[in-house]
Amino acid sequence: MRSQSQWFLRVLGVFTLTTALHSISATKAVAQTSLIDPTFKADSGASGDPYNTYASSGVYSILVQDDGKIIVGGQFTNIAGQACSNLARLNSDGQLDASFPQGTDGPVYRLLKQPDGKILVAGVFTNLQGVVRRGIGRLLTNGTIDLDFDAGSVIGGYQGGFSLGLQSDGKILVGTPVFPYTNGALFRLNANGQPDSGFVQTNLFNTWHIFSICPRTNGSILLAGGFQSVNGISNPGLVLLQTNGEVDLSFSSPLDAVPPNFDLSGVYALAELPDHGFLIGGKFWKQGSTNRQGIAKLTTALDWDAGFQPDSFDSAMEAPPFGVVMAAMRHSDGRFILGGLFQEVGGYARNNLVRVDSHGHVDPCFDSGFVLASQNLGVLKLVEQADGKILAGGVFFCFSGEPIATPRSSNLSRLLLQTDCGVTRMHLGQQSSGQHFVVATCAPGGTNHLQASTNLVDWVDVQYPSTYPYFYHEVGDPSLLPASGAFFRVKKEY
Repeated sequence: MRSQSQWFLRVLGVFTLTTALHSISATKAVAQTSLIDPTFKADSGASGDPYNTYASSGVYSILVQDDGKIIVGGQFTNIAGQACSNLARLNSDGQLDASFPQGTDGPVYRLLKQPDGKILVAGVFTNLQGVVRRGIGRLLTNGTIDLDFDAGSVIGGYQGGFSLGLQSDGKILVGTPVFPYTNGALFRLNANGQPDSGFVQTNLFNTWHIFSICPRTNGSILLAGGFQSVNGISNPGLVLLQTNGEVDLSFSSPLDAVPPNFDLSGVYALAELPDHGFLIGGKFWKQGSTNRQGIAKLTTALDWDAGFQPDSFDSAMEAPPFGVVMAAMRHSDGRFILGGLFQEVGGYARNNLVRVDSHGHVDPCFDSGFVLASQNLGVLKLVEQADGKILAGGVFFCFSGEPIATPRSSNLSRLLLQTDCGVTRMHLGQQSSGQHFVVATCAPGGTNHLQASTNLVDWVDVQYPSTYPYFYHEVGDPSLLPASGAFFRVKKEY
């Protein structure tokens, strides 16, 4: 039996930095399945250095049409290498569909498909495909604007639309954005875009946006977001409206309005369950608890499900490290795909993307490694295609997978469904300054050592040993390394 003092060597990737070529080449001792679909090439963003410009652009919404084509909305100036403003349609391989009349004069935040195939578009814009539309418009199935749908200036008076919901009777719910020193609002429109006079349109949401709108089968409406109060009454993150839009005072948000560290509870994603309960995602505290959570479950009666004890979400970006879930999707296999801004989930290295089972525990066979990296918002939208593959949009850069892991301002990727389970992954990258770095993501357990060698025999630690499941190490000036090159590995000690 192996004693605790002995070393356990698990080399799943050995990488070499060759100074003669001043470039990085990589060889892998064990082949690793990538989660990123290499056949889908749809980079979006702004021109320039991806490390500096990707945060000013992003994909905020994705919609798959019945024919498999993909409509994306966001804030970008190009997509798939072509000039494009904030709204575009892609073919199944990620290439731009030139037949789609693209473009708005402002960001697109939400897309929603109606049962008849028409597409609602909400954002902060004043024209859609060259036609005056303030904050919301509708497209026909062929992608051209629906001239019979016009909300006038109703939404535009609140800067635009940020979230969308569709009732079974065809009426449309629109949440407006919240800017500093303003309140958000919720409107209900008839099928032609005109305001529904039978709905309370005067509710005011304070602090941050309504992120999700979910009409329920009984006619009530569940709203989730970063708001902390509605009409001056405390409702952190969640509120329930009656069928006519009045606040249902019998429902009280289970989230803490004044959590530890003077932070705010927010719910940024909803995924409805088969029993009409909900999985909620965000960053929040349950009333009376000091434990911050990234996901939780609400029962059919919208009570907190105390039996759901998920893994924790953590991030190296904040102190204390709080991970944030910004997107939640229930996959057709019953598991949940979650996106956001986090680096660790339940002891596993998971960079802004994770799959969990019905109990909220990490699936070790769905691992993007360090591929989807972000310093801003991370993964904001997840959509399942008919073949089960997942489209992920947001504000992130994606490593190319070439021997030199060059970052690119992607913001949009397609994910495969399976990777190797619970392995250690290593990536070599190069910053725009020429600085090389090594990133390793490790399976949970033991103490991890990031080591370097010039001869594959003698290995030395290049960082302090750590129980954290990831490393980031700047290699330094390649010219200072021996001509034979430098090799890197991760070693575990149990």
